[in-house]
Amino acid sequence: MAEKTSGKNFLIGAVVGGVLGAITALVLAPKPGKELREDISQQVDKLSGKTVELAGIVGDKTQELAKVVGTQSVELAGKAREVATVIADAVTEVVADEVRAWKESHASLPESATAVEETETTEEEPKLVSISSEVK
Repeated sequence: MAEKTSGKNFLIGAVVGGVLGAITALVLAPKPGKELREDISQQVDKLSGKTVELAGIVGDKTQELAKVVGTQSVELAGKAREVATVIADAVTEVVADEVRAWKESHASLPESATAVEETETTEEEPKLVSISSEVK
């Protein structure tokens, strides 16, 4: 980034220096007023042309940079999507394995352990219910 900044600063310095040099040369040159005005007008026209040219170059470079950034953004988004899909698939597989293991471990329990049993309650105690651990 520092390289771009120094190049930009050099370009600005060159343009400003050129303009100041041209104006100084025209003003200090021993010419009549009409010739001096014509020379200044010609230099302004040249400077205007250079400014338009430089503006076009800057515009072109900006468009190129925008295209590169856009392309890289699309590529990065695609890679992020791929990684997210891989992670989601891995998590789904792990969860499915855990659910299968849990089902298998509870399938081996005797039926009496999986039945819902009620106990007698008093008015002060809440009714206790054992919940079936069998998954259907």
